[in-house]
Amino acid sequence: MGAITIDSLTKRFDDVVAVDDVSVEIEDGEFLVLVGPSGCGKTTTLRMVAGLETPSEGAIRFDGELVNYTVPQDRDVAMVFQDYALYPHMTVRGNLKFGLEEEPDYTDAERDERVEEVAELLDIGNLLERKPGELSGGQQQRVALGRAIVRDPEVFLMDEPLSNLDAKLRAQMRTELQQLQDQLDVTTVYVTHDQTEAMTMSDRMVVMNDGELQQVGAPLELYHEPTNRFVAEFIGEPSMNFVDGQRGGDGFESETLDYPFDSTIESSVASLGDGDRLTLGIRPEDIELYDDAADVDVSHTEAMTVTVVEPMGNENVVHLTYDDSETRGDDLIAISDGLRTIETGAELLVRIPPEAIHLFDGDTGDALHNRLLETDEQPVTQ
Repeated sequence: MGAITIDSLTKRFDDVVAVDDVSVEIEDGEFLVLVGPSGCGKTTTLRMVAGLETPSEGAIRFDGELVNYTVPQDRDVAMVFQDYALYPHMTVRGNLKFGLEEEPDYTDAERDERVEEVAELLDIGNLLERKPGELSGGQQQRVALGRAIVRDPEVFLMDEPLSNLDAKLRAQMRTELQQLQDQLDVTTVYVTHDQTEAMTMSDRMVVMNDGELQQVGAPLELYHEPTNRFVAEFIGEPSMNFVDGQRGGDGFESETLDYPFDSTIESSVASLGDGDRLTLGIRPEDIELYDDAADVDVSHTEAMTVTVVEPMGNENVVHLTYDDSETRGDDLIAISDGLRTIETGAELLVRIPPEAIHLFDGDTGDALHNRLLETDEQPVTQ
């Protein structure tokens, strides 16, 4: 069993609070990703789970048993670091076998058999007699993973293990890690600052900032239903667009945008009065771009000018500014189909669909209104 309970966990280094009152329940066999910007406390949290740091307050339990002061070797966890930490003088076989040398339940023959099983699982069986210096980055990463797997632990702890790989190999290793975790069915806690890794690999994500837990949930839940502006901005590339303004008239007002609300949105912001600060958010892929007013209902539509087009092949990232903008900055970023030709300097009608907008409290950043996830049980009706 590999269930982990993190209860009101806090870690202080002198006057610095690195982790502040974090609580998470991690299910047996779950792939949980801790994600956030550098310095947010995710690695410190992982190190406390591993036993490499002692909590200042709170509790860590494995299957209900308190392990705050249990030494790392008695926690039945295996850790994979950003630095592969391979022994350069040992062969791949020696590196894989090293973790089993102190295991009294294995004979020498059983250790060799286990090493060869794991090597075949990771497709490095033909590399067993090579040394780390003779391996590529991807092969070294597989050896580091193998050294963790060979011990058959209850929990895998991974601290940005793919960050040293190039983009193509990193994408390949993401897939392989998911397949391995599904096959081994071992609880995995994975730390990364890369939200693409977090979105594509996790069963659930934990978003952290400044040592505090911001939101826990499935990747699509955090993407479509962020609990605050920080989560909305951090998850997604390009990031969500934000327009700062206030509650006024029959909707949202800012220096550049007047946006009327429908009845569904009105109910979400009913507690706000005219003049209260409000932020409107819209994902780039939800923005609709039109060449001609005849093609679109002009409600929720603004005239804008294209400042930059970034062709990505399957899509175009389109930077837009308001026609009357004095600074000619990027007021909105939209995504269009890659087969559509859009020229820099083109004037377009830009529609922000009411069913796709998010609203955040302008003072606290808390979400007041999110678009709903479309499911079989609950279709989007906004």
